[in-house]
Amino acid sequence: MNTPLRSIVFAAFVSVCGVSDVSGFTQSDIANEGDERRSSHAAVRIYVATNSPRFDTLTTTPNLTVAALYVPVVERMLARSSTFRRQCARLAAATHLFVSIRSEPSRRTRASALTEIQRHPGGRVDAVVWIGPSARLTELIAHEIEHIIEQLDGVDLRVRARLRDSGVRQTAESDAYETTRAIATGLRVARELLEQGP
Repeated sequence: MNTPLRSIVFAAFVSVCGVSDVSGFTQSDIANEGDERRSSHAAVRIYVATNSPRFDTLTTTPNLTVAALYVPVVERMLARSSTFRRQCARLAAATHLFVSIRSEPSRRTRASALTEIQRHPGGRVDAVVWIGPSARLTELIAHEIEHIIEQLDGVDLRVRARLRDSGVRQTAESDAYETTRAIATGLRVARELLEQGP
């Protein structure tokens, strides 16, 4: 039986992160909106790895490949951010998942970051994260990885967006969604790196 590939597209704009097919994620400036306190985090959970190896190098996450240009950035994220290490532990635990971070913007959008997820017959899932130059690189990487983890968790964006205070909302863009979870995770990882110093 041939099942057609299903794909999910995630995009992060300079101040916006978007997704299409199951939909998009747009990242707004939550500091200016002030609506984070009205958002529920019930749609999400923070993954905490138990009895996991130390995730401080890329070799400990064998199903994650990173463009050479971004290897030093991701290695620094692993060394300095406990949140990012938990994200990588979650990716490593999903043996059917293969993630590739590329150092160029997608040709499918003007966004500075875009994640395309393809689900294959037999359960394999491929996620390609396209990230162009940005001053918010660590935030965008963690934000996009969290959108992948949301899909591992089975977050139904369409259903959640219909619920008040679910932590998922539909944006003004066509069939696009944003989650409080990905926004908060990206900001948390960026903050953890800043707190660790240069």
